[in-house]
Amino acid sequence: MPLFGKRHKSPRRKLEAGASNTLKSSLGLPEHSGNPSDPNNPVKLTLGGNELVFQDGEWYSETNPGVGGKGSAEVNKLQKQNTQLKEENNYLKYKIDVLLDMLAATTADCNVIEKELETLQSQKRTRSMQR
Repeated sequence: MPLFGKRHKSPRRKLEAGASNTLKSSLGLPEHSGNPSDPNNPVKLTLGGNELVFQDGEWYSETNPGVGGKGSAEVNKLQKQNTQLKEENNYLKYKIDVLLDMLAATTADCNVIEKELETLQSQKRTRSMQR
């Protein structure tokens, strides 16, 4: 027995007739989009007046066929710039390798000269002690 009397469930609310259509229109979805689980149905997205379709792993513009996908001028420009930067990066890596080789050779020469200097100094000391 409930402590404060009988509990009432809230009544179920009925959807208005146009509620689902207004929701679809506010989301930019078409009224009759077909079966969304159909794998042949491409994914469409509307952003700022541009409608994009996802096909074959690429986004393509439906409103402007030349925009989007691999044919875009901006994408080509960025790919060219990326290639140039990769080439420059490889060139700089090569220069670093050459400089490191030069440093190693100079260090080896310096070590050889230091050892020769030490031997000459020790020979000089022994000669001065012998006199």
